[in-house]
Amino acid sequence: MSSDKSNSLFTSLVEVLNALVELYLAHVIKPFLLLHEKFYNKLNENLRSLLDDNCDKIPSWFTANFITYFRTWMIVPCVILMVNDHKIIPSLIVLSVDFGDFLDGVVARFWVERSQIESVGEDVSADAKDKKKMLSSWIIQHREKNYGGFIDAICDKAFVVPCWISLLSSVPAADYVRTVQFIVLWCLILTETASGCIRFRAYYTSNGVPAPVVKGLDFSSSAVKADHIGKAKQTFEMLGTAFFILPFMRYAGLILLAAAVPLAYESVRRKIHKRTIYVDGTSDKFDHETLKFWKQAKNLGSKLIVGISENNDTMVKNASASESVDSVLLNAPSRVSLKFLEEMGIDFVVCGDIGVKVVTTEITEAKQCIVILDDKSATVMESKSVKKSE
Repeated sequence: MSSDKSNSLFTSLVEVLNALVELYLAHVIKPFLLLHEKFYNKLNENLRSLLDDNCDKIPSWFTANFITYFRTWMIVPCVILMVNDHKIIPSLIVLSVDFGDFLDGVVARFWVERSQIESVGEDVSADAKDKKKMLSSWIIQHREKNYGGFIDAICDKAFVVPCWISLLSSVPAADYVRTVQFIVLWCLILTETASGCIRFRAYYTSNGVPAPVVKGLDFSSSAVKADHIGKAKQTFEMLGTAFFILPFMRYAGLILLAAAVPLAYESVRRKIHKRTIYVDGTSDKFDHETLKFWKQAKNLGSKLIVGISENNDTMVKNASASESVDSVLLNAPSRVSLKFLEEMGIDFVVCGDIGVKVVTTEITEAKQCIVILDDKSATVMESKSVKKSE
């Protein structure tokens, strides 16, 4: 009984915390993002114009990954200088690393567009067409495509976390402000470390198929999108760290770092949000399209349940063998109702164009059915779709 009360109290506290963070995002961060976006759009235009004007002079090794690795290694001189009580140079290093984080994105887009232009003029000969070619698996292709974004985020944390740990020793023995500084730094260290671990797990456990973009449905009710939260968090953390290193700017840096704490919390919370997805697996067909559909459905949530209504032992084994499927429901209902979703703790039913008959009208009215389309996108099923099928 006491355990239930503790869980209920903890849940209530988390809900209050989430509500406070949402108010902070809507009324503080959202207005800031308008200025932030204007500034970085202008900076992006100027840098891109500079790259385009000097495209023939840019060496091939000057890639986004090179910039990412280089700015990460800057943590070594930065920490050594801070330990030896230097202030200005480490602060400038932090600011240059923040600029490098923006620059590698511009350079990445430059090389992608450059390679697309060059590939248009290539002439594929008959010998090249007949040449044996090794094709990578879906998982390998997905990792290669997303490696840049993954390593960029990990390297950001690999730089700032050691900086904050080093700054812990520089907090002066003073009044209550000292305690505030410790709390802010430790909150950032723990949340960014947790975020890095989650990213590692997501990258190396990816099933190789990207989640479809759902039209007409935003899984988050927040006023600020996830990528915008990341941009604001990065700016607050890096500028705050640079200012915090300087004794005469320490309180300004502390304010910026404290402003980043709710953003870091929200970033982690969205990564670990649980969402259960259900798909109907009652079919005699099982091929790569079925596997792809299950992978797409799984990537819309954190848990995938495949329901099989008929006595099909082969399909049960196929579903159980898929790494994307978490549970297989035997003797599943042929038509899914809202009561069934509530009993099973399911958030959304996912189906294809031909699978609209597996859900009832009440589910579509509740906007809990998602249809995956052929163009790698998805949409929320409307009630009229079911009525036509009926």
